[in-house]
Amino acid sequence: MHRVGSATHHQSNNITSKNKVVNEALRQNLTHEMLIEVTDTFNLVADPNTSTMPLSKLPLALKALGMSLQEADMNNNSSIPSELDLDKFIEVILLCMKHPNWAANEMIETYALFDKDGSGQIDPTELRRVFNRIGENLLDTELDDQLREVDIDGDLQMAVAEYYNMIAQTKGSDFYFEDMIL
Repeated sequence: MHRVGSATHHQSNNITSKNKVVNEALRQNLTHEMLIEVTDTFNLVADPNTSTMPLSKLPLALKALGMSLQEADMNNNSSIPSELDLDKFIEVILLCMKHPNWAANEMIETYALFDKDGSGQIDPTELRRVFNRIGENLLDTELDDQLREVDIDGDLQMAVAEYYNMIAQTKGSDFYFEDMIL
């Protein structure tokens, strides 16, 4: 998900675990941080008097989160009212996250964060930069070992397909490379 700002961050801290939709969202792999981002986005476009968002603003809110109406499958979901409260907005977000294109788009954006030079390969220098940013200072041999774990063609660089396969093999991942639409 894209970060859209925290102008209303103080309001999103009022999310309570008593809310059934929030609990379901968290259960369906929506992290607490993502839930705050979704709530912040909702608060930016919602009418402060009614705490609802007109359906006409849904495309804008979804775009701010890196999603689209196509991913929400709006044509097959007649249960979306003309005014959305936060619970209904979260339900739409969960619909989007189930769409294979959403997973593919997130994967492409994440890969681009690693592939700084845009070459289509994550080389040892780019991978080292990532490890250093998270506080892991690896030796050259450790870095090579990390790359070898995912490197299918043996060039000690991570191509897009190798990256996707690595993510797909992550424990708990429901992403399948075959499902990805490029």
